[in-house]
Amino acid sequence: MVEQKQLQKLTQIYTMVTRCYNQPVAGLALNLPQCQLMSDVAVERLSVAQVANRLGFSATRTSNLVVDLCKRGYLKQHVAPNDRRRRYLALTAMGQAKLLLIQQQLPDVLHTTLAELESAAE
Repeated sequence: MVEQKQLQKLTQIYTMVTRCYNQPVAGLALNLPQCQLMSDVAVERLSVAQVANRLGFSATRTSNLVVDLCKRGYLKQHVAPNDRRRRYLALTAMGQAKLLLIQQQLPDVLHTTLAELESAAE
């Protein structure tokens, strides 16, 4: 009986984490991986493969994130001059403006989300 309650609690927490990780953050219209990708690219010149490694995502999932952010005008890709197979990512002006919103709003969102997860874990 105890195992069933523990399993239900773990399933509830997993559902909450998955939902908050994959759903757009209120006010930003980006999910957490997209916010992380943009934050990482703003600090360091990264390839799609490097971003995939940092996020712990497959190349396909990362490529989909990149394509979406490029279509929305937040990212652009540059081909490396010494290796035409490698693409590096950079924020556009619109992406830099969005990053400012992310930096302003995300701390409160994360605080609220973590509080919800902590209360669910009790």
